[in-house]
Amino acid sequence: MKLQLLALSATLLLAAPAFSQTLLSTDRVELGANGDRTIIRSSTWPDFDGGSVQVDQLLYPDSSGQLIYRYEQQNEATKLYHQAFCADMDMEPSKGEGIIRGPATGWACTLEIKEGGAQPQSGLKSTNWVSATAPAGRVPVGVSYFSSGRMAATSSVAGARSATVGVDNGRCSFTDTRHYGAPFSLSEGIGVSCIVHESRFLNTSLDVCIPKQCTSNRGTQFAQ
Repeated sequence: MKLQLLALSATLLLAAPAFSQTLLSTDRVELGANGDRTIIRSSTWPDFDGGSVQVDQLLYPDSSGQLIYRYEQQNEATKLYHQAFCADMDMEPSKGEGIIRGPATGWACTLEIKEGGAQPQSGLKSTNWVSATAPAGRVPVGVSYFSSGRMAATSSVAGARSATVGVDNGRCSFTDTRHYGAPFSLSEGIGVSCIVHESRFLNTSLDVCIPKQCTSNRGTQFAQ
């Protein structure tokens, strides 16, 4: 299924203009008939076969100037790539609202778990718990790369799940917020693209909140 999705999305994306892989992203602006702005952010992502493919994300500025990503508002090629990206983790695209800060791009994937299917990492039973693992490891210098974190949670009440992944002290950051109308249990992945131009250590973070609990995790990457 993942390969079928990728093949179709790659076919649709081939018509997109190419940009240098040394750029984190490239933006262009389109104006709607009512004057609303849409930011089309182009960035390079893995094709799961050792190569790369360019993907356009449609971002919508809110009243405070933040750029909002919504899965339902993307073109078909971007939706298919988002599906293929999440399928690589046995997940589905998050239907939440993503907030992108700076020149970064990102994705959020989710897997809702049936009651009793998820357990806190401590092994202790709780009706409300959340865990997070920030990105870590070695990363390349001079090219854009993707960093992903993992999280899991169970909430006994309805409400919002908010998660923010950050790289290089938040210089590259992506936030995804999803609202649930009933108690929920889930396992998720969230990631952001970034670029660093010299060999050094980078601080990473993953902050997650559910209605009654929050957690934070910090990691380290080494760019070389």
